[in-house]
Parts: sequence; structure tokens; C-alpha cells
Amino acid sequence: MRKLNSNLVVDFISEQGNDAIEKTYVAYTPLENFMCIAVAESYDNEVRENSARIAVEAVLTAFERKPSFKRIREYLKYANEQVLLHSTRHQLKVSITVFVTDYTRMRYGVCGNTRLYEMYENLFTRISRTQTKYQQLLDEDAGTQVDGSEIHNLTEYLGKGRRVKPLVSKKILLTEGSSFLFATSNLWCRLSEVEILDAYENAKTNEEFLDNLQELLLSRQDQDSQSIGSFTAAVLLAEKTFKEDVQKEKKKKRLIFLILAAVVAVVLIIFIAILIIRANDRRLLGEISERDQKGVKYVGYENYTKALGEYEQAAELVAGLSLNNWQYTAEKKEMKEKVMDRKELLSMLQDGEAAFLGKDYEQAKKLYTQIRQEASYQEFYALAEDAAEKLKEIDIRMQISQFVTLGDMYASTEDHKEALEQYAKASELLGQITDLETLGSVQSKIYEVKQKQKEAEAAEEAARQEEEAKAEQKAVVQINALIASANRALDEGRLARARKLHRKVLAQYNRFTGSGEDADKIYEAITALGQAILEAEAKAKEDALNEQVAEAAKYSIQAKEAGKKGDREKAVKLYRKALKIYKELDIWDERAEEIYEAIDALEQEPSVTAAPKS
Repeated sequence: MRKLNSNLVVDFISEQGNDAIEKTYVAYTPLENFMCIAVAESYDNEVRENSARIAVEAVLTAFERKPSFKRIREYLKYANEQVLLHSTRHQLKVSITVFVTDYTRMRYGVCGNTRLYEMYENLFTRISRTQTKYQQLLDEDAGTQVDGSEIHNLTEYLGKGRRVKPLVSKKILLTEGSSFLFATSNLWCRLSEVEILDAYENAKTNEEFLDNLQELLLSRQDQDSQSIGSFTAAVLLAEKTFKEDVQKEKKKKRLIFLILAAVVAVVLIIFIAILIIRANDRRLLGEISERDQKGVKYVGYENYTKALGEYEQAAELVAGLSLNNWQYTAEKKEMKEKVMDRKELLSMLQDGEAAFLGKDYEQAKKLYTQIRQEASYQEFYALAEDAAEKLKEIDIRMQISQFVTLGDMYASTEDHKEALEQYAKASELLGQITDLETLGSVQSKIYEVKQKQKEAEAAEEAARQEEEAKAEQKAVVQINALIASANRALDEGRLARARKLHRKVLAQYNRFTGSGEDADKIYEAITALGQAILEAEAKAKEDALNEQVAEAAKYSIQAKEAGKKGDREKAVKLYRKALKIYKELDIWDERAEEIYEAIDALEQEPSVTAAPKS
């Protein structure tokens, strides 16, 4: 009765945006005495099912069981339990707004950062609060600029824990002519309140209002170059509200009439529904088969993004198939399994590509191994070959990563030679793939290590030169000490000692690698020492020669004396000693001739016996 005597118009838009799957969901249930609208948005990493849809359907299920203003918290509690129950692969996180009206009054509950705007005559009469850090900052510093990134920093949401603490309003009178906008965060955080009012003012219908909002949102994306994820906007226009009638009798009659009409309507609906379901199943099977054929064609062209889009649409159509009736049961089950398997395969390919681009090669390798096996099973041989090629590239990239890591480790320990070898191996493997970023990084590392290597070699050379300088200085000191010792020995007449020290000086000088003033001075000192030794040796030789000549002359004089005394044998013997000295000295002048003549003369004289001494 309340529903029949009121007119609440609901329209909505829901877009997937750039998300892998739909992340928002809106649904409403109009009953005779109550209507419930729920709008939700998910913030988790689940890619197989929309957790926002789980929450909305749970709220509407609880509402349909016990419709009431007082049970909004119970509806949200039941939705939270369902979200936690489905948090198997990932923790599900959902923000939701629930709106309940009896066509005369209204009440709403918010958990998270979805928003409800009430507008009347181009003015906001009510804006719901959010459960975010952004709202807390607004409350603490009213009138100041607040960081918009805090909009997604939720303080409460479905899936946070066993207890949920939503914001629930009081009962509010539903005003005729008022409009209610239900918006997820990707919409209201990008559009200001002024822009929303402008869109509302320039629209005559709900559809125009929603079109204006969507146009503004898409233009904002073009201006900011920011990708927009899933978003949902729903508008409820209260064209006519229910005026409670005090005449109870009329209400009863109307109620009876409504019940009878409802029974007739239900019978008609069941009959029509059977026909509609049968026709709908045939239509859906045809559309699903068409999507499947397009998907297979796109996979053959290696356009996997388009193929995934076709199978996602096919999966949405599959969701509309009724597997509980007796019509086309086997065909529907087979079609559903095929579509879901192929959609899952292409979604896995998308995850594998994301892992590959994110350089999570271990995860990418696992995914592409599964993709190759599943693609072969589903007879997508081109995809299986692509997966095999990708696995080869992944192996190469893992080896490159290993070589670069080893190179970094050796570089950190200043083992430049080993680091360059590892980087060279990585650079060689990079020639087999196309990765300019990594190649540039490796080349930069090679240049940096070579520079450090040059610096290290320069430091070693400087240290070596310093050591050589010290060694040269020490050698100079040692050589000068030997020269000084040789000069002292020479002054003391120890010619052999001086010559021995001179040989040592020459040996050290030959090993001496120095140059400059010190080398010149050493050379001059050695030259002077050698000259002094030569002069001393020459003088010593001359002195020795003179001594021998004097000794030979002495022998000659003694021989003459012996000859005068008639001792011819002794005289010859003394002459021969003198002659021996001249032979040794290679003297063949008149002195030697005189000796020869004297010997010949003595040998020709008759032998005379020497007179005895008295």
C-alpha cells in the first residue's frame, strides 16, 4: 500500500573502470512497506569475485527477512559476517551505505567511505559522514585544507573484524521533491560538492543527472591523467511520498485488495517467468556462444586483452543462466565450465604479465607454467607457445638478476675484476632479450666499477711510486755510504778494500732506478771514486815496477861483485835472477843486453877456484 501510494524513482550507473574486475556494486529491494538500497565498494586484492556484491546481497537478504528501520545495524552485521566468511584467498574489505525507507520516513547507515547526499531545490540538505582519517582531520581542523589521500584511509569497514561499528542516522522525514545521491569514493572524492550541485541543477531526470556526473568524472580523468577504478552512482528521486491515512478501514480494504492482486500477479508472474526463463536461457546460450567464438578468435590473434574482455562479458551472461530449472541443464553446465575456465586462464595470463612486469620472476614462472599446461589442455596452442617463450625469457632474466646481484656483491667488497666479470655475463645475456632499462643499468654499473678500478689502480700506483721513492732514497744513502767507505779505504792505502767497495757500489748503482739530481750526483761520485782507484792502482803498479827494477839492478851489482871476486857461479846465478825480473817486466833494453853479455863473458872464462878466506 505504501509503495503503491508513493513514487520513488531509482536509477544508477556502475562502471568497472581500470580495475581487473568490478569493485563496486549497487542494488535495491522495494517491498510493500519498505525499500532498501545498498551501495558498496571493495578495496581488497580479490580478482575472482566482487566482494562489494557479496556485502550488498547480504544486506538485502537480511532486509528481506526482517524489513525494519531498527535493524540496519543487524543488516550490516550479517554483511560483515558474510565478508569474513568469504575472506579465504585474501582479506576482503568493503565500504557500504545502506538506506531504508517506509516511503514516508528514512534512515541510513554508513560503514567506510561511501557517501549519501540529500539535495532539495539545488541545495544540499544532508551529507553523510565517512569513517575515514579524512573525516577525522576535517572534524579536528574545520576550515583547513585536508590531504585528499586520507579519503581511502578507512577507520571502519566490513571485514575489519568480528565487530562492526557503523554510523547510523536517526529516522528522518522523507521530503517530496528531494533527491538522494549514493556515491562510491572514486566518484565523490574527484568531484567537488559544487560540481555535483551543478550537475544536479542542469538535469531534468535522474538519467541526465547521472550522465552529467559521469561526463564530469571522465573529463577530470583526461585533465589529471589519472586512471579511474570502479565507481557507482545511484540516484533516488522522491517524486511522491506516502501520506499515512488515518482511516484504518480503508487501509484494510486496500490491503485485502492488494493481497488478492498480488496473488493473481504472482500466478501470472510465475507463468510468464517460465516462458521468460526459457526464452532467456536460449538467448543467453546464443550470446555466450558468440562471445566464446570471439574470444577464441582473439586468442588466435594473440590479442589476449580483447579475449579476456569477451570472456568477462560471457561470464556475466553465464551468471544469468538458471542451473536450477530443467531446461538445457547439461548444455548450460558445459558452457559455464568452458567460459569460466577460459576466463580464469586469461585472468591468470594477466596476473602473470603483471608479475613479469613487476619483476617478480618466481611468481611469473609459476603462473606461466600453469598457463602453458592449461592452454594446451584447452587447445590454445598459440598461447601455450607464447607461455613457453615467456618462460625462456623469465629464465634468462632470472640469470641476469643473479649475475647483477653477484656483481653488486663483489663491487661492494671492491673486487672489481670479479664484479666486471659478473656484469659482463649479465650484459651478454641481455643481448638475447629486449630490456633497455636493465641494459642501461648494467652498463652504468660497469662504467662505475671501471672508474673505481681506475681510482684503485691510481692509488696503488701512487703508493708504489712512494715506496719506490723511499727505496731510491734508501739506495742513495747506502750508495753514498759505500762511496764514503771506499774513499776512506783509498785514503788509508787499502786499495783492495777500496776496489771491493767500488764493485759493490757499481752493483747497487746498476740496480738503482732513480733519476734526476740524486742519480747525477751518485754517478759523479762513482766516476770520481773509480778514477781515484785507477790512479792509485797505477801508482801502486809503478811503485812495484820500480821496486822490481831496483831489485834487478841490485842483483846485477851483486853479480858484478861476485865476478870480480872470481865466484863465477854465484855471479851467473845473480845475473839470471835479474834477467828473470826483466823478463817478467818485459824489459828488453840495454840493461837486459848487458846481463846477457856479462853471462856470456862469465861462461867463456876458465873456471877459477876461489881462494880460501883467511
